[in-house]
Amino acid sequence: MYLPSDDTLLLIDSINGYSGFSALEIGVGSGTVCTKLKNNFDFVVGVDIDIEAIRYCKNNIESQITWICCEVVSCITGKFDLIVSNPPYLPNEKGFDIKDNTIYGGKNGVEMTIKFIQDSLSLLKRDGKLMIIVSSIGTMNEIDNFIMDNKLEKKIINEKKLFFEILYVYEILKKCV
Repeated sequence: MYLPSDDTLLLIDSINGYSGFSALEIGVGSGTVCTKLKNNFDFVVGVDIDIEAIRYCKNNIESQITWICCEVVSCITGKFDLIVSNPPYLPNEKGFDIKDNTIYGGKNGVEMTIKFIQDSLSLLKRDGKLMIIVSSIGTMNEIDNFIMDNKLEKKIINEKKLFFEILYVYEILKKCV
């Protein structure tokens, strides 16, 4: 289970001011972000591939949040006003046999982020927003190219400089046509 750190706190800070009926968090870890979402959304769903994270949230968070164990959003239907995620974003370019899926986002560090974005798009309401953490350590141009190729809009709504990287919070929307 991923415990709150600088990236989690940055995401929590970034969701202030967002509200609506429904919100979804992909990769709940300790449930901290979902707990914050519940303050501004009537219906909150949290998904994680780690059954232990889901058990922890169900047993330790007193709230009306729906907790579901599944890969990304494979078992989710419906539409959401806001979808948030702090996906694994560290690159594993050296091909280490490291299985910590909570921190390693693929060879370039962005493969899981792109998958999270791609899988989330069909779950956004027409004016819905996707908020996702991105790290300067990964090959950010791959994410930016994916966003451009899929005719999405992106803006950076928050960032935090750490000694070895910069964390960004991207807000992504479907372009109005």
